Amino acid sequence: MDGKPTYADLEKKIAALNAELAAQKTVAAQYRNLVDSTDDSLYLVDADARYLFMNSNHARRLNLPPAGISGLPYADLHTPEQTEAFAAKIREVFATGASLSDEHHSLRDNQYFLRTFSPVRDAADPGKVAAVSVVSKNVTSRRWAVEALRASEEKYRQLIEYSGEAIFILTGGKIRFANSQTEKMLGYPLDDLKLISFINLVISEDREMVFDRQKALLHGDVSAGINTFRIVNKEGATTWVAQNSAAITWDNSPATLNYMRDITRQKKTEARLLQAQKMESIGTLAGGIAHDFNNLLMGIQGHASLALLKLDRTDPSYDHFKTIESLVISGAGLTRQLLGFARSGKYEVRQADVNALVEKTLQTLGRTSREIRIHRRLADHLWPSDIDQGQIEQALLNLLINARQAMPGGGDLYVETKNTLSDENRFQPLGGRSDRYIRISITDTGVGMDEKTRERIFEPFFTTKAMGRGTGLGLASVYGIIKNHNGFINVYSEKGQGSTFHVYLPASARPDKDWDRPAELPEQVSPGTETILLVDDEAMILDVAGAILKTLGYTVIAARTGADALAIYRSRQAAIDLVILDMVMPDMNGEEVFSELKLLDPQVRVLLASGYSLNAQAERILDRGCSGFIQKPFTSADISCQVRAILGSPGEHPRRESAQIPLPLFDKP
Repeated sequence: MDGKPTYADLEKKIAALNAELAAQKTVAAQYRNLVDSTDDSLYLVDADARYLFMNSNHARRLNLPPAGISGLPYADLHTPEQTEAFAAKIREVFATGASLSDEHHSLRDNQYFLRTFSPVRDAADPGKVAAVSVVSKNVTSRRWAVEALRASEEKYRQLIEYSGEAIFILTGGKIRFANSQTEKMLGYPLDDLKLISFINLVISEDREMVFDRQKALLHGDVSAGINTFRIVNKEGATTWVAQNSAAITWDNSPATLNYMRDITRQKKTEARLLQAQKMESIGTLAGGIAHDFNNLLMGIQGHASLALLKLDRTDPSYDHFKTIESLVISGAGLTRQLLGFARSGKYEVRQADVNALVEKTLQTLGRTSREIRIHRRLADHLWPSDIDQGQIEQALLNLLINARQAMPGGGDLYVETKNTLSDENRFQPLGGRSDRYIRISITDTGVGMDEKTRERIFEPFFTTKAMGRGTGLGLASVYGIIKNHNGFINVYSEKGQGSTFHVYLPASARPDKDWDRPAELPEQVSPGTETILLVDDEAMILDVAGAILKTLGYTVIAARTGADALAIYRSRQAAIDLVILDMVMPDMNGEEVFSELKLLDPQVRVLLASGYSLNAQAERILDRGCSGFIQKPFTSADISCQVRAILGSPGEHPRRESAQIPLPLFDKP
């Protein structure tokens, strides 16, 4: 053997080479299958951004065949902008030899990809970058999920941020998260709120309740999550809030999620409603007391009048009875104020010039209050109003006196009148019923009032004056008088800052200014000879009023009930010239009796009498043809004038029957 390889050796080498080649092909196929089996795009590019290799997934994306792409420029398949951005990344990897990543938006199929650029080292020179491998992962679904999450978070952020309620989270007694409404309501930025204990923002009277409810909520008491209380903002203003809370976990700590809204206006409305209901109840009580007290005064007045009718002016007792009469008049004035507060009627309602009434009242005040500087601003062309001038004048005078007393050392008094429309003010809940109002504003520079005093100023017998300096009926009667005219009052006052009373009166429905003038009755006592049916359930009233009428020359038939009065009128209708009818009686009231009398005799003459002032019920009767109204207590001159005003001069209405009527002067119960 000469050492040369034999044919068999060559065959073995060829077989080994073929086996190695097959193994390499197998490995290559496996690598190919590996890169083709991934969902990612894999490709190699050179320094000039030309494709050297790509897997089948990337070829499919680019609509290319799996082979024959070596040397294909990136620019042939993408926009210039995308090519420039891609080439810049390739240059950076070749220059630095470091990997980098970016997010790529493919305009071809509107997909998003996360690309990783990695250097491929030269096998012969490991320090040299031979190519750049790119792994492009489709993150479209994740991107859409992120966008959806971001959009959802934005919606919730807007819901929280633009909510009309304060929304905040409490942990450890302090606010850790808050929306802008919380900052606005409390007056502090969030950074400051994080340093303040929330309980310190609650008014002292409510702190214990709020603390206990937050604690109970964290211990699982869901019912403790709803409550109302008062907070004090940075400026020191108090706000009523309603809070709805739930227990949550925040940053791995127990916390409460709180929704808080401002209910101050609601609370004020509720307070006004409760105050109105209270005033209505007190008014009913006051009206009843005044009515009964007027009946008592009627007894005193009646007996004094009887004595005066029989006494000569030179009699030593005459002055005593006149004093009694004047005291009764004072007592009747007090009951009149009570009835005014109770809104128990108006006396003489006529169209009036309110400016003239204001000016007249100011002149009255000015004569007795030289230390007060009065400033007038009375509107031109002020609308007229249908009012009881005497009552409105009394109400204005009470307000002006109240203002003067609030300025014991003198000061400035501002009085203004103006026309206003109902949609120009926000006081409809106070009882406004008209479209047009006259506003009378009275402002003083006096001592002012605190909130607690403001809440009670219209209550009868409430006064801040010293004992003996006032009855507490002045503002109470103002309240009743204005309410009874379908008007309303609004008060603004702060301690040490003076007060403003705005009085609103409905404008007259009549456009003209043909002011009505109240008729004046003569004050002298005029006798008569007619027959009068006197109807009252009070024996004392029948006794004293009957005696006065009898002393004046009238024949009096008395009836204690409506049924008795009707029975008497049926049997003696022709003889009875006038019926004096009490309004308030048991079983049948005055209105019911009047209706029956009208059925018996459409021409019947009836004078209504009541311890109340002229109210809606009495006005209805007057509108139906009743002859007049008189309020108890009345003097002999009062009743004489009213009777003669209805019957005319003595002798004008001849008797329809003999004056000698065989009936008792007074019916005994």
